[in-house]
Amino acid sequence: MADLNVLRNKIKAKTDALWILQKNRVKKFFRQFYADQHQLTSVTSADRYPELFEEAKKALKGLPSDEIKLLSFGCSTGEECFSLRKYFPQGFIVGADINKSNLKKASDKNTDPWIKFILSNDANLAAEGKYHAIFCLSVLCRWEDTKDVENCEAIYPFEKFEKTVSSLTNLLAPNGILVIYNSNFRFEDSEISSQFEIVSTPSVKNSGFVHKFDASNRKVHQQHKHCIYRKVTKVASAYAS
Repeated sequence: MADLNVLRNKIKAKTDALWILQKNRVKKFFRQFYADQHQLTSVTSADRYPELFEEAKKALKGLPSDEIKLLSFGCSTGEECFSLRKYFPQGFIVGADINKSNLKKASDKNTDPWIKFILSNDANLAAEGKYHAIFCLSVLCRWEDTKDVENCEAIYPFEKFEKTVSSLTNLLAPNGILVIYNSNFRFEDSEISSQFEIVSTPSVKNSGFVHKFDASNRKVHQQHKHCIYRKVTKVASAYAS
């Protein structure tokens, strides 16, 4: 009987492995039709980046708490927005996503009048005004599609990343922060990064596990640390001098 159970377990393990392999092949096939999008998966969880949220809170310390406006870019089913409430008790939080099903799930769970979910497009994002912080966490990438390649251009090119961060920069309030974590590229490689200064994040040791590529779409094998950037204005620079 014991030998029969062992055999059944082996058959089940083999069947499960084959099913997962086949499912991944199907998913990979369909992913080629979404080349215009960022990350395609919607996996999320509550308070999954606590150290990063704490560092963002410190970076916005000088602002009146009831005036802070935050954008969760790629909010999925809303867990990131609900988690941010813990760190910004009086802030106005906007969650944006291109997936209408995810937005419905987020809205159905929402009981907070100062959290709002919108369809992610240029007009809707701009209509909410300027943001003091924009969170791009596990969004500006194509994980796991890029994890085993040396050049990601055919999957998720640098130009797409750069276009998006440039658009988001226009949505930031003076001295606002851009929080980028688990992206396929280093923000410092973008032209728009010249408008920013790096914010120190002592409790966050790197910018995530997603593999990095340079502006030429070639894999970078060195670890990348920075993940919070402050938009520097001429007014702020003159004041600092």
